[in-house]
Amino acid sequence: MVRIRNAKLKDIKKLAPIYVKAYNSLNIGENWDNKSAYNLLKHLFESQPDLTFVVEENDKVIGCINALIKPWCNGNHITDGELFVNPEYQRKGLGKKLIKHLFREAKRKYQAVAWDTFTHIVHEHPLKWYKNMGFEEIKEWTMITGGINKVLKNLSRI
Repeated sequence: MVRIRNAKLKDIKKLAPIYVKAYNSLNIGENWDNKSAYNLLKHLFESQPDLTFVVEENDKVIGCINALIKPWCNGNHITDGELFVNPEYQRKGLGKKLIKHLFREAKRKYQAVAWDTFTHIVHEHPLKWYKNMGFEEIKEWTMITGGINKVLKNLSRI
C-alpha cells in the first residue's frame, strides 16, 4: 500500500541514500554522497517541516518532496524544492502524487499560487514530464551561480 505522510526528522537518514541513488543515476553532473544529501534534506526539512512529505510503500520510505514558501509580488510561491523517488519505484506515478500532495497542502496552508523551480536539461526527462503537467519554461530567466573565491577576486579589481 502506498501512502504519503508528513516527514519526520528521523526520516532524513533513510531519505539521504535514496536521494543519492536517484540523482547520481541521472548522470547530470551532480555527484551526491550520503553526507551532502543528508545536509541538504535536513536543511530543507528544518526550514519548512510542514512542506516535507515522504511516500511509503508497505511502510518503506521510497521518496520525498519538500519545498519552501516565499512571498512574491503576486502571492506566495513554492520554491527551492526537491522531488525524488527511489529509481526502483519510478514510473508508477509517485512523483505526480507527491507534487499533487505538496500543491494541495501549500495552497491550503499558504495560499500558494505557483512553484518556481529549476530542472536540468541534460536529458529530455524530467523537463518533458514537468511540461506535461503544465509547467512552462521562462525564457527570460536563466540560472546563474558564482564561485565565491572567483567573484571575490573579481570584485577586488573593481
